[in-house]
Amino acid sequence: MNLTSKKIAALKPRDKRYSLALEKGLTLRVQPTGVKSFLLRVPQNGRTIDITLGKFPELSLAQARQIARKKLKSFNLSPVAGYTLRDAFVLWCNLKRGRIVSYADEKRRIERYLIRHIGTRQLDEITAPLAIKVVQPIENAGKRSTLKRILMRLREILDLAVCAGYIEHNPIDRVSKVFAPPVTKPMPSVNWRELDHVMSTFKTASPRMQNYFLFSLCSMLRPGEVASLEKSWIDADTIVIPATKMKKRREHRVPITPFMKELLEREKSFSPHPRNKFVFSGRKSDGHLSKQALAKWLHQSKLKNELVAHGLRSIARSWLADNGIQFEVAEACLSHAVGDKVSRAYQRSDFLDARRAVMERWSAFVKECARSAGLLDELAK
Repeated sequence: MNLTSKKIAALKPRDKRYSLALEKGLTLRVQPTGVKSFLLRVPQNGRTIDITLGKFPELSLAQARQIARKKLKSFNLSPVAGYTLRDAFVLWCNLKRGRIVSYADEKRRIERYLIRHIGTRQLDEITAPLAIKVVQPIENAGKRSTLKRILMRLREILDLAVCAGYIEHNPIDRVSKVFAPPVTKPMPSVNWRELDHVMSTFKTASPRMQNYFLFSLCSMLRPGEVASLEKSWIDADTIVIPATKMKKRREHRVPITPFMKELLEREKSFSPHPRNKFVFSGRKSDGHLSKQALAKWLHQSKLKNELVAHGLRSIARSWLADNGIQFEVAEACLSHAVGDKVSRAYQRSDFLDARRAVMERWSAFVKECARSAGLLDELAK
């Protein structure tokens, strides 16, 4: 019968015990008292034996199918369908949704490289050789970082399946050792002493891109955080970015220096949609500037392979180090977490006052570099 948990819960007892066959020997038995139990009827030596699996609802229909599947396989009989990789993937989605910043990207990546190919496979059919075969094309394409992430997520999904009782152990615990580790390279950046050269290159950019570049450099924010800044987050001389918009899910306060105020004022004249809620509005009236706008410009400029958008943070961090800024203050400027969980539980200051003085020095340095390169003359036009 095509029963569901809802239909099983609605079944009424009768004067006599009755049974409902589900599939391949899996049976639901309903007692006159209303007790409902799952059992498995297995042919053995010319007769049929009944194996009690458990009572409903303590044992769900899906769990009963999974147990029945194991029992039938032990008797070398064709098993019923149990939990699939897609079922375990749903557990992962429910756990990670809203808890990791990259959830949408990770979900799409898993669906593309795993679920599309083996999503309907029974969990007890997932083996290390199968996993290796499925991800082999990723390695062949030279995408070692993607391979590492996919194997990590598959391991997480199967760990959740173990915790949920879907399977007894994770079959791919050591699969990552089969593949060569990814070769990590620092993002291209330049020394802060070469900032004049960078500024000179930006003289060919549009005035708005120049303004956006200088603000990104001064604020030390990540590219996506700069692009999506909202006007409502500006509180006097501080930008307060909500925790939900930050990579580490912690509120971040950015001191607004005098030079940054100048740049924000200039942006008002550049904005195609002055009433847009975003500081850097995009082409659409309700959107913001693309998070890849600065990266795209750098890729098409003479700075290609020398500097990327994220590299601006590296320039700032190196300047902080070479100018003797306290480590914790410098890391706080970039919204980096410092220390272990215990130390962070005690140390909760974001060093706002100290950072304000530091960032004013940094902004003054950036402004002087821009002035020397003639960039401020371009902005003033």
